[in-house]
Amino acid sequence: MNREQTMGAQPEASEVAHVIQPDGYVASSKDDVDVNRPHVDLDASAVIQTDLTQNEMNLSATHESPQETSSTIIADGESQLPEPSLPIWLADEFGDELNELLPIALRHIKAKRGGDLLGIIMPAAAYDARSKRRGKHFILVIIKGEEQSAQWIRVKRQLIDISYRGQKGLEEELQTSLHLPSFLRKARVLFERDGIASKILDVATRRFRQGPPYPSVNEKISLKAECYHWLGKMQEATDHPDRARYLLPTFLDQVVFSWFRLRGLWHVSAAEELQFILVRDKLFGQGLRDVLNENDTGKQIEMAKRLATYVLKDVPWPVRID
Repeated sequence: MNREQTMGAQPEASEVAHVIQPDGYVASSKDDVDVNRPHVDLDASAVIQTDLTQNEMNLSATHESPQETSSTIIADGESQLPEPSLPIWLADEFGDELNELLPIALRHIKAKRGGDLLGIIMPAAAYDARSKRRGKHFILVIIKGEEQSAQWIRVKRQLIDISYRGQKGLEEELQTSLHLPSFLRKARVLFERDGIASKILDVATRRFRQGPPYPSVNEKISLKAECYHWLGKMQEATDHPDRARYLLPTFLDQVVFSWFRLRGLWHVSAAEELQFILVRDKLFGQGLRDVLNENDTGKQIEMAKRLATYVLKDVPWPVRID
């Protein structure tokens, strides 16, 4: 029999059964081999599910295509193993809720990024005074390369928004961004390598002290056009109160952002927004409060119009081309 004929040939069952075993050998049920077992193909592209409940959490990841930049993962902290905890010097700065959530979130981030991880930063949590909701938990992860992606994870029924940013891109954005310097002003470093996260916060602090750039005439006109665009959408929905109330928060966000830009101020967090405005512009702050407390949709639209007129009274209208 030549080599081509011997390849793929299997011994007969009788040949396997009469093999002489060595002295002292004890037969085991695991020694029985089914020579007729069907062949199993291993597809490299197949999705492999692993039970991670023995490793302190249960991760259930949604399918993510290469084009998508965000995903949702469930990181359930229930486990028989003891939960990790934050260092005492860091745990004292957070409440009991974050002391339970952060160790699980940090473990997930470290396992996901591995050697690419350069730093983990957590901005101050905020309470949205306008929507009367507790601010979401946000974590900024600094990594190697130029990646820019986002991910939601759920830890013990709480959602955490994780943003992955490359170090170089983040440093460049800090020089021009209108939000990042104030957003990272009170942030805390949860993890860092080679002091990179601390350097990022130092750059954000220096940029914050310099103040935002003064808006140009074109930017002012753009702000006015955007505010009146959403105001017009609300006026068109007068006969549909639910639609008008749905558009109201977008208009308020735009008119508040315009108020900060036109006065050369950094936009503060949602927790400090209303109080910050009331101290510096009582008329505008009280107008915002009245709009939020009003239940009649028609009156809300009229108040919103007065707010836009008050904030943008010195801004010229865009040039009309017929």
